[in-house]
Amino acid sequence: MIVLLKIIFGLIFLGIAAGALFIGGLAIWARNYKLGVPATCVGLLSLVELYETISYAHPFLFWLLFVAFVLAAVAAGLYITEPELGVIDWFKSPERLIQEGKKHKAAIKYRRKKMWREAAKIYEELGWYTSASICYEELGDWKEVARLYELLAEKEEHPDYYLRRAKEIYEEKLGDLKRAAEILERLSEIEEWYWDDAAKMWEKVGDKERALECWEKALEVNKRRAAEEDGVFWSDVADICDRLGRVEEAVEAYKKFLEYAMKMDQEEGKGWVRHVAETYYALYRLTGDEEYKKKGDEALEKYKGYLNEVVKDENFKKELIEEVLRWQKERVEIEL
Repeated sequence: MIVLLKIIFGLIFLGIAAGALFIGGLAIWARNYKLGVPATCVGLLSLVELYETISYAHPFLFWLLFVAFVLAAVAAGLYITEPELGVIDWFKSPERLIQEGKKHKAAIKYRRKKMWREAAKIYEELGWYTSASICYEELGDWKEVARLYELLAEKEEHPDYYLRRAKEIYEEKLGDLKRAAEILERLSEIEEWYWDDAAKMWEKVGDKERALECWEKALEVNKRRAAEEDGVFWSDVADICDRLGRVEEAVEAYKKFLEYAMKMDQEEGKGWVRHVAETYYALYRLTGDEEYKKKGDEALEKYKGYLNEVVKDENFKKELIEEVLRWQKERVEIEL
């Protein structure tokens, strides 16, 4: 048994020695003496302990080094577990750490004890809102999480991510659609394509006046993008005008999008004929012109041929065709 223990500990200390001397030598070669010297010393002491393990010539020295290595291993384990806590800090209460001015360490201790609210309060005092929000998430206190995301949006250089997260929480977790709509308006000032979402959210709230204001801004944005960037945005222009009951404007926008969709169908294919059919049907719905319906039917037949080539599931194919046909009767929201 003793021989077996000697072999086991001998191999352990041999491994420590080899690793420490390699790291120490490499660090010294790179002139990193702060790492190289201590690592080399550890390696040399490991060789001494290796010798003492095999020979047991100096029992006192063996046990002294053995205890030192055990304590070092424990300290290293604690450091790896929580690098920001010193070894002594592990044995102090959070309250004592606060008294010593080590608030962030106290927060860590609270967090490890799953005292999330206490940890969150300290993190917020320190201005570490992200850490505080994580603690409130653990508590399921979504109102506090949303509040902190709003604070982060004011503090950070790129606030859009935090506003999106706050909006999701207000809408999905708290059911506060009014606050979600207000957040979307703030987000729209940063990324203008969110005006559509803000308008839809105000419609859910039931505030038609605020919804109309957002739709007007969304309309302005999409008109500019359609003229300056890509004709695909004429679809959004038409959609908004259609929503607002501006039939003449909607018809003109649909015609412009139809021209764009037909061009894309000729150049790329890839199902663009679907949008050709839908736009013809939308024009038929708004104008009552049977010629538009006829052309829509022709485009739909072409779209069916495309589906026969790329879609194997008959039920899914049927759903896609029904979506197109709905444009004859109502405005349908789709993602292009």
